Amino acid sequence: MASSSPEELLKTAEKRAASTGGFFSFGSSSSTRLEEAAELYKAAANKFRAANRFDEAGHAFMKAAETEVKAGEVDYAANTFFEASKSFKMTRPELAVTALTRCRQILIDRGRFRQAADREKSIAELYKSEAHDPQKALASYEQAAEWYIQEGAAATASGCYREAAQLATDVADYKRAIERWEQVAQMSLDSNLTRYSVKDYYLNAGMCYLAIPDYVACGNAMGFYATSDPSFPTTMEGRFLHSLLEACEAGDVNGLDERVQDYDRTKKIVGWQASLLRNVRKGVMEEPDLS
Repeated sequence: MASSSPEELLKTAEKRAASTGGFFSFGSSSSTRLEEAAELYKAAANKFRAANRFDEAGHAFMKAAETEVKAGEVDYAANTFFEASKSFKMTRPELAVTALTRCRQILIDRGRFRQAADREKSIAELYKSEAHDPQKALASYEQAAEWYIQEGAAATASGCYREAAQLATDVADYKRAIERWEQVAQMSLDSNLTRYSVKDYYLNAGMCYLAIPDYVACGNAMGFYATSDPSFPTTMEGRFLHSLLEACEAGDVNGLDERVQDYDRTKKIVGWQASLLRNVRKGVMEEPDLS
């Protein structure tokens, strides 16, 4: 087998999987033949992967996993679907999602929710970075976070909710973004290691209120933030949010621009925040050039 080509291994695997027994089966059981076929598929897949033939490797791993399912080896199949996703990720992200979804479903059925959350997070990352589908990425990050919370992995869940919050902000789903930014802030308040980031999350949520625009709700939210974290109003972020709200309520576009520029000189405004601030300004007047 070591000297066989991947194509030869595939042919042998297919013959082994299709074997129905009888005189030529030499007494081997159906499950044994399926297990042998699965190993041959995986051997072919690894040879394809070694040759950087990732699409063929992914398909061979998928056949191996399907064969393991037929053989009743679902735990092995979950791992094999995951291997298929790693190959597909190199060339076919949409098929990587398919493989990860199959893997995740097995893990859910087996009650292995921490691993299912890991796979769901990987799906979210593919949707975000490779498939460029922020809506599906957002839903997958939220689902992964829920499972992480069930498994007591609060820090990892917070990271997923943070990704979801940013994606919701990017697609201008501001109510959903507010919910996630405030949720991440609340989770961060519970740890001295993450408490320092709360001011940023409150600022992001507050700017989402302004982008809706809902100035009354923003003012109410700022009161809640001050109650949850009494230090927030005195932070640079808290003062900036307060000044933005004042400028928006007054319809002062020039004042708004000045406050944004002053803040940017001290703490650089990242790309998605600049887009958010453009939408904040739209609530007062037409979009400016914040470049």
